[in-house]
Formats: sequence, structure tokens, C-alpha cells
Amino acid sequence: MSTITAGLPLGGLLGAVWLRHRTALLTVLAVLAGVCALLLVSGLYVHAGYRSSGAAACDPSLLECNRVWKDFIRGWGAPLMVGNTVLYLFGGAVGAFVGGPLVAREFEYGTFRFAWTQGAGRSRFTVGGLALAGTVLAGATALVGVVLAWWNEPMARQGGRFSPALFVEGAPALAGRALLAFGCAALAGAVLRRTVVAVGAGLVASVAVTFVAEAMRFHYRTPLEDTVHTLMQTSVDQRWTGSTWFSDPAGNRIGSDALFDLGKGFDDAERLVRDGGYAVHEVYQPADRYWSFQAVEFGWMALLGLAACAGAVWWLRRRAA
Repeated sequence: MSTITAGLPLGGLLGAVWLRHRTALLTVLAVLAGVCALLLVSGLYVHAGYRSSGAAACDPSLLECNRVWKDFIRGWGAPLMVGNTVLYLFGGAVGAFVGGPLVAREFEYGTFRFAWTQGAGRSRFTVGGLALAGTVLAGATALVGVVLAWWNEPMARQGGRFSPALFVEGAPALAGRALLAFGCAALAGAVLRRTVVAVGAGLVASVAVTFVAEAMRFHYRTPLEDTVHTLMQTSVDQRWTGSTWFSDPAGNRIGSDALFDLGKGFDDAERLVRDGGYAVHEVYQPADRYWSFQAVEFGWMALLGLAACAGAVWWLRRRAA
């Protein structure tokens, strides 16, 4: 292969980067394509059961629908329950496995001596690799998120798209988490120069950010307050209820135990709320904020991932020998 000149244009740089990393990127794309194929096959089975069980036609706010839903889960819902558990950290795991080897492998195999002398220099070559791999990663995981949205339609209709397991699988949030883990793994690879350690760092970052995001998410926008007169599933409009409290006919705040003590069970308490002057007060996020919340989560995670990538480039430029 001839040496690339010092004036290597952007197209030539990206072409050289693609040749260097194409095996890894094509492998990741193949894995994600396999995941999509599995989701499509299992999704057809789940959606068929969702319709035939009657769960698709019933009103989630009715008690009778809860029985139908349980029957559906017992008969057809295993792929949803198992799949959402497995896929909960999916985006971060993919990002870590892509970003970890990107820089660390160059040091482990000694190939950085060749790669960084091909006319582009260590900074441009590293930036090109991070940009290409990050773009492919974000686009591919976002497409998986689109398939996941269809696959999870039964769960979303029953519990709302704000539920933690479903929210992290939305296309923007999934891509953002992948980019954050990717950047953290790339930075760890630049500093520590060990692929396994770099991948582990990306995975740890992915797990940590999942808990941080769940703690922050409800406060992405100022919540609203509402008063309702039912104890039935109040999220019929798919709102995300953060907290709930109760009041008596005089407007005094009471606890849930006090409300249920006034009756002999759920049905009596429901009558008190519906017809007896008692009320349920909710602090919530409306369902129509879902996409703005997805955009916020993608934004701050992608920015952190970009900052980590910039840190990797800086380290290689200033510190790597």
C-alpha cells in the first residue's frame, strides 16, 4: 500500500479509516441486523397473540382488561418480559464494545506506529475513526430503536412509553446511551491501552448513567399537577405519574391508608373517590412530552460521549508516546 500524502483530504482520510476499521464495524452491523431479525420474528408472534387474546381491543383503564392482559402475558408475553430485561443495557453494551478496541487495540498490537504515520497524523486519524464509528453506531442503534418501538407496542399501550424499560429503548435515548458508552470506552482505551479494560469502563459508564438518567428524567421538564376522581389506572392518557396524594371532602390531605380504612377494600375506596368527595392528586408528566424527553436524554448523553471522545484525542495528542 502506498503511503498517503500529508495533504490527505477528508474523503481519503475517511476511506483509510474505513479500511482500518471496516471489519469491526461490519461485524457490529451484522450483530445489530441479527437482533432486528430476531425482534421481527418474535414480534410477529407477540402481536398475533396480542390481537387473538383480546388485549389489543380492551381498555387498559378497566379492571377486566387487567385480567385479559395477564392472560396475554402468560400465553404470549414471555419474549417481551425476557427481551426487555436483556435489552435494558443493550445500547451501552454495543457502544462499549465498539469504542473499547478502537484506540486500545492500536496500542496492544503496535499498529498505531503504522496508522499514525500515513499522512494523517495521530489526531486526524483518531478523529476520523471516532467520527466514522460513532456515526455508524448512532445510526444503527437508532434503527434498532425503531424496530423496538414496534416490538414493544403491547407494553407501551398497557404501561406507557415512559416506563424505564421502554424509555431507554426509544431510538434517540438508545443512540445517546450507545454514544456515551462508546466515548467512555474510547477514552479509557486511549489512557489505559487495554481493550478489555476499555470495554469494561464503557460498560460501567453505561450502567452508571442508566441510574443517573432514571433519577433525573422526571425533572427534565417542570411536572404538572392534576386532580382525578378514580383509583383506576389514571394513566389512560399514558401520563407519567411521579407522585400521588389524597384529600377528603374538606380538602384536607390524607394518606392512602386512611382512605382505604374508610372502606372495606378497593371498591369502597373507589366509590368514595368517585362519588364521595374524596380526590386523588397527581404530579405527572403528560404523554405528549415523550419525544422532548427523548431529545433531552439523547442530547446530554451524546454531549458527554462527544466530550469523552475529545478527551481521547487530547490524550493521544498530548500524552501518548
